Amino acid sequence: MKRIHIHSRVRVADGAVLAAALRGPADRRPEPGQMLWAGRLACVTGYRRSPEDRPSFVLEGAPGLWAEEWLDPV
Repeated sequence: MKRIHIHSRVRVADGAVLAAALRGPADRRPEPGQMLWAGRLACVTGYRRSPEDRPSFVLEGAPGLWAEEWLDPV
């Protein structure tokens, strides 16, 4: 299990992973602006759990919510 905490640094998944997520469930697809963040480093500034108990994260300066599977702690 990944350990992602507020203020931790993460690397956003590469473009292939985000592109594959575009074919997933509508509520778990990256937003268009998120695709531009593929492979970048970012700082986690927020955390939320969906009604289905799935974690999502807010990244400093990045659009939208980020699924845990799109992020790797560094």
